[in-house]
Amino acid sequence: MKEILIGSKDQFTSFPVEVQLERDLYFLVQIDDDQYNLYSSICPHGGYTVDLIDGELECPLHGWTFEVHTGRCHNVPSARLASYNVILRDNQLFVQMT
Repeated sequence: MKEILIGSKDQFTSFPVEVQLERDLYFLVQIDDDQYNLYSSICPHGGYTVDLIDGELECPLHGWTFEVHTGRCHNVPSARLASYNVILRDNQLFVQMT
């Protein structure tokens, strides 16, 4: 498993927020004060890019929307965005990528 630094906890003031790691775009969400998740921006349906629109995660290709804190699809509850574990260490956020 590979750990990638996302950034300092203090640099993020509102959630969800788009973050780019290496070449890919993700969404960082805060679950509670010290718990975070990272979600892929790739729609599980057609592989299209999910956008952050007015605080909501939405795939513009077919209109699928995703629950911000779980990545679960509102349209097809069995579908969800890929998620990655985020660790807070020394005020820094790291994601564990496989």
